[in-house]
Amino acid sequence: MEFFTAPCPGKGEIWIDKRFQGPNVRHDRLFVFQCGEGIHNIGMECLIGRQCQILIQQVSISETNPVEPLEVPFTCAP
Repeated sequence: MEFFTAPCPGKGEIWIDKRFQGPNVRHDRLFVFQCGEGIHNIGMECLIGRQCQILIQQVSISETNPVEPLEVPFTCAP
């Protein structure tokens, strides 16, 4: 099992390979998501009325753990 977070300036909903996973922040902390090893399409939909600069990122996730998850950062569009 592999692990990642999806930080952004606000809050958003995360999708892994077109499957809804939930909000990126829970209880004011970044949530650590789980997935299988390999290449995944990670998407975020902002909850604050803005749009991400890049809506979907294709990332390779391997050799992670819950303490040191991969960071997949999202940035709001200008």
